[in-house]
Amino acid sequence: MKTYGSFFEDIEQRRAELAQRKKDQMARLKQQAAQGASDTDQLIASNKERIAKNQADADEKKQEAIEKRKAAQAARDEAEAERDKKQAMKDEIRQELESEREERRKEIEKKRMEKERAQAEKD
Repeated sequence: MKTYGSFFEDIEQRRAELAQRKKDQMARLKQQAAQGASDTDQLIASNKERIAKNQADADEKKQEAIEKRKAAQAARDEAEAERDKKQAMKDEIRQELESEREERRKEIEKKRMEKERAQAEKD
């Protein structure tokens, strides 16, 4: 049978163990909370980094698309200018040919008139 002294020693020992367990448990909880906060901070940092990288990639693709559109527009403008230049040359050649035809027609008409006049004077 236990004596009062040993009984109280057991109670004191249990109280001390309980207090130690509480301290250990609180220390573990604090460590888990700190670890959770640290993990959250790491997750936030990695997400920010990933978002920044994705944004940079998106900006780069957007810039490439803008440059590609500008290049395509410049090519279309150049092609249109070339077509306009060719059309202007064709129009100029057409006009020159028309002018030459008109001159030939006038010359032929003038010769015909001279022949008629010469024929009329002959008669």
